[in-house]
Amino acid sequence: MEWSALTVDALLSGTRPRRPVAGTHGSGSGGIGATAKGGFDAYSSSPAQALVPIHPLLDTARPGEMSRAGARHPGAEDSVPSSSTDTMDRPEQLYATLNEYLQLEHKFQPRLCLPDESESGEVTIGARDGAAHVLRCLKVWFDLPADVLVSAINLFDRFLTKMKVRPCHVPCITVSCMNVALDEHAELTKQARTVSIEELVSVSQSACTWRDVARMSRVLADKLALNNARAVTPLHWLRLVRSLAAAPAPQESELVNLLEIAICDAGCANARMSELALVIVYHQLEKQLTEWARHKDVSEELYYLYEFAAQLQAYCNMSETSLLRTRDVFRTVLSRYEGRCAAPQRQRLVWRLSERTTGSESSESEETSDWPRSPVLPVYCSN
Repeated sequence: MEWSALTVDALLSGTRPRRPVAGTHGSGSGGIGATAKGGFDAYSSSPAQALVPIHPLLDTARPGEMSRAGARHPGAEDSVPSSSTDTMDRPEQLYATLNEYLQLEHKFQPRLCLPDESESGEVTIGARDGAAHVLRCLKVWFDLPADVLVSAINLFDRFLTKMKVRPCHVPCITVSCMNVALDEHAELTKQARTVSIEELVSVSQSACTWRDVARMSRVLADKLALNNARAVTPLHWLRLVRSLAAAPAPQESELVNLLEIAICDAGCANARMSELALVIVYHQLEKQLTEWARHKDVSEELYYLYEFAAQLQAYCNMSETSLLRTRDVFRTVLSRYEGRCAAPQRQRLVWRLSERTTGSESSESEETSDWPRSPVLPVYCSN
């Protein structure tokens, strides 16, 4: 059976027909694209709705029943999530990793409560977002992997969750989070760091010294009880959900870019990591399905991806309300970001160097003598 473009458009617009499946008991009110408003929607976890057993481990077991080989207790100091670079091609490995992530998810989940405006010297939402964009600029400037950026932002949000911070300390904390993330990535990959603390301080223009960053990095490790324990981040979840889907999944680079956009906005900071990953994967998948439907028929096999989403939602205990809220917040953040990108630029790029940077940085050759060594970074705003 092949689907026409009209059928797929109806599916994605929220009016898709529910194909009869042996053993099912009604369509339920959930499922991707199952409401009148269309698009990505919550996935029904109602026990009355029998699901297609795309992944038998999800269909026949629940978290308390599945084998937890490879999973660790969330309170263990040596809790280390499975490496995202490992080849997880066997279903047993994928679901062992899923159980492990579910155990550790709450331990590394930020719970920010920041004001829009500072009334008594508090860090605001604007200051948090400014710091996140500084981290992303550093990631681009030094050509760092996405793992470092996501880890740094996760550290920053968890620190703000646990500690009351003065706005004047935000720049130093920001650079320190990147420094700790670089150390963690170097230890994980068994490769030497490519960016020194001095380079981070110089390029970030954070008005602190490398000694300040080193000292603050120790404070971060102590207050967050890192103890060489690597956090489960939204990027771990994104790669896992993409692998679990077992379909022509979107390119990882596209998904990672969407994740970076999301986590740089405080609106997505408190979203449950597994929910945010599921929302992003299916947001991009729907775009692909729409594009494919315009040029050719879509295979019936892709239909089962929506049933799998319902299984994963139920297995991970994602409430419909929370998942809908995460989807709506992500859409708002993405729409706002794309709106800014579409706005015409009326000013050419201007490089501004402080006197300290100008005096401390020297050119390496005549060919690069007219290029500055520090980028224009977002301001650490206070509102």
